[in-house]
Amino acid sequence: MAKSPGNSTLEDSLGQYQRSLRERANRSIHQLKCALREVDVTVEEDALDPSTSINVENEDTGVAWHELQHSHAVNQLKALLRQQTNKENETSPPRRRKLSPSRPSECDDGSMPTMHNLVPIINDQSQYIHHLEAEVKFCKDELSGMKNRVQVVVLENERLQQELKSQRPEETLREQTFLDASGNMQNSWIMTREDSRVDEAAKRPFSHGDAETGKTASTGDANKWKLELERLTLTYEAKTDLLESQLMLLRKDLAEYQKTCEDLKERLKHKESLLAASASSRVGGLCLKCAQHEAVLSQTHSNVHIQTIERLTKERDDLMSVLVSVRSSLAEAQKRETSAYEQVKHAVQMTEEANFEKTKALIQCEQLKSELERQTERLEKELASQQEKRAVEKEMIKKEVAREREDAESKMLILSQNIAKLEAQVEKVTREKTAAVSHLEEIQNHVASQEMDVTKVCGEMRFQLNKT
Repeated sequence: MAKSPGNSTLEDSLGQYQRSLRERANRSIHQLKCALREVDVTVEEDALDPSTSINVENEDTGVAWHELQHSHAVNQLKALLRQQTNKENETSPPRRRKLSPSRPSECDDGSMPTMHNLVPIINDQSQYIHHLEAEVKFCKDELSGMKNRVQVVVLENERLQQELKSQRPEETLREQTFLDASGNMQNSWIMTREDSRVDEAAKRPFSHGDAETGKTASTGDANKWKLELERLTLTYEAKTDLLESQLMLLRKDLAEYQKTCEDLKERLKHKESLLAASASSRVGGLCLKCAQHEAVLSQTHSNVHIQTIERLTKERDDLMSVLVSVRSSLAEAQKRETSAYEQVKHAVQMTEEANFEKTKALIQCEQLKSELERQTERLEKELASQQEKRAVEKEMIKKEVAREREDAESKMLILSQNIAKLEAQVEKVTREKTAAVSHLEEIQNHVASQEMDVTKVCGEMRFQLNKT
């Protein structure tokens, strides 16, 4: 599994800091070894090259002072190491940084510390060890903080998962109620969608325990959504009833107008047929007597026919105006019917869009749930791997610290043995030097006595020569 960028950056920074600390520790130990090696070389040169010059007493004084400084530094080093061992046994910290073993190399003459600087170096070394322990404790605290943050993220994911599980029954109930409310307009379509929704709800992995937990956790939200759903349902039903009543009234008015229009058309046809019959009843080619009689009759009834024609014309105009008004009312009724149909169509379209959005939201919730589950599993696996890795590193560090402690103890034992040998050699050289000095004094006294004897003999010989 790939590591996260934050953890890799933290590990890189810790590794870099460990390397810098190791380099500093190696330099300090290297300086200490160089100083001890310089002391050993000085003592060996003093032991192998006995002085034969006249300034023997000055050299003895310098060697004694050097040996005194060396023994004092060694005693302080032993005391500091003993105190550090006691502190480590008392505190027993859980983790220590691993110090890389020092490699033997030639020490630079310019960077060699003198014997006067050995004690501050050792004190700095103890302070440096305490600083390392503080750094280890800080890293441990940071690791525990990171574990706590990971635990918080896991708990947040579990809470979101529980909320999603608790919202599912509520969404199913809302969807069912909404489908029942819109079932009066398109029954077949709604039944098909309802069956598909029921099948989809049945296919979802939903346990009884999770459902009961979700219901108890979101009772207040469920009641609020139920009230809002009932209010929306009542509003939608009232609007639907109003539109249906308006549509029924418009259809009734349209039927009455159509019936009135048909009656007026029949009456107009009847009047036109009467006019045609009266015009065709006049017969041509009459005799004189009949023509005179017809003329008398026509003159007698001419006013009646004129009145009838005017009345029929007026009725025709009235019928035409009524027909125009009926046609306008019919067009208006058709327009209102079309607008009502468009409103119902728009409501159905909005219902379909709402159902589609709801389906899309449910799909997104499923995707989010699966993504949260994957993230939770990934974080749990990564946490387990990190814990296992930290445990392995802890064991390795413990082993390294134990091994390095054993190596240091063995080195200190060897150093103490070497120091004892060197002290024995120094004492031996001192005794030999004292014996040589006493022997030299005896030789000088003997030479002085011999010189006196020679001088005396020479004086006697000169006296005898002068005498002769």
